Amino acid sequence: MEHVVVERQDRGVHRHDPSAYLAVLPDLRESLPPGARAFACDPGHYDFQAPRCVKDLKLAALPPALPAASAGFELRLLCCRGEQEHGLTLRYTGVSEVDVTTDDGGPFDLGDVNSLRLDEILPHPAGCTHELRFTTATIRVTCADIVADWDPDPAPGAD
Repeated sequence: MEHVVVERQDRGVHRHDPSAYLAVLPDLRESLPPGARAFACDPGHYDFQAPRCVKDLKLAALPPALPAASAGFELRLLCCRGEQEHGLTLRYTGVSEVDVTTDDGGPFDLGDVNSLRLDEILPHPAGCTHELRFTTATIRVTCADIVADWDPDPAPGAD
C-alpha cells in the first residue's frame, strides 16, 4: 500500500496506521469514482471502534482470477458477533485486473487467522485500485468503481 501502514511486529501482532492515507484523502477524493469515494471517505472506515470499520473482517470467498472484460464481481467480508453474521459486500464494476498474492506463495487461507488488516483505495486511469491487506495475503483490484453495502447492524441483544 502506498499510504496505509500495516506492519507485522510479532506473531499475530500488527501495527495499523491509516493516518498518512487520511491526510491525503481530501486531495484524492475528487479523483475517485463516486462509489469508491463514498466508501473511502466514510467516517467509520478507519475508526477501529466503529461498527463499519474494515479492520478484522473475514473474507468469505476469493475473487475470480480475472473476470471477463468490463465484468464485475462481489467480495463478501464478514464480522461475526455472537450468532449474528454481519458484514460488508463490495461490488466491483469494470474490473480490469485482480491480483491475489500470499506472503508465502501458498494458497489464500480463508480462515479466521487471515483477517483484513486495512485497505486503501487510490485513483487510477481505469477508475480506482482497491488494495486489501490481510494478515498473510493481499488482494488488489483495478476497476471502474466500487459500491460498498454494509448489512444492517445486528439488533442489540440479538446475539
